[in-house]
Amino acid sequence: MFNKHLIPNTQSLLEGQALNIKVEEYDFLVTKQQGQIIAYENNCPHQNKPLNDEYDMPLDAEGDYLKCHHHGALFSPQDGSCITGPCQGSHLKKAIVGMEQGNCYLLFA
Repeated sequence: MFNKHLIPNTQSLLEGQALNIKVEEYDFLVTKQQGQIIAYENNCPHQNKPLNDEYDMPLDAEGDYLKCHHHGALFSPQDGSCITGPCQGSHLKKAIVGMEQGNCYLLFA
């Protein structure tokens, strides 16, 4: 059985944009890529710091990759793999996203 937490504003999330949400003690990044809502824990595997700060969105200029604000590492939004930077070969921790009646939810075991 999963607990679910509504991801707000996904209907208005544009392609290549991201939002940051906090659920309990966890921080997540939610992005829309190729029409799909994808979520990752907001934690860079290099230094265990959030990818973004409060003023900086965690995407590169084109909105194609998640980007660490601390050291510029780029991550594939499709699988969370680091494609360049000091943590190359590492992965972001993907969250489970579910859909119900047009709404997106983070699902927790």
